[in-house]
Amino acid sequence: MENKIYISCGLNQDFIIDLLEKSTEEGISYKYEGKKGIKLEFTVNTDDVAKAMAIAKAAIKGTQIGSVMYFQITDK
Repeated sequence: MENKIYISCGLNQDFIIDLLEKSTEEGISYKYEGKKGIKLEFTVNTDDVAKAMAIAKAAIKGTQIGSVMYFQITDK
């Protein structure tokens, strides 16, 4: 039941990692696995990857820093 999502962002990577690892919404949690270039890899504890990506995006956009950041979330 573990799947992966990837967040591409050149700035504030530590902020994103910290935010998502402390976040659990609707039973979905995120575990940072590592990065390749600007792409951060997270394991999520759900088969609904689209929902995990939407929750992560809302969590990041809901912060003062995240609301002005450029980032992309994918499942590949």
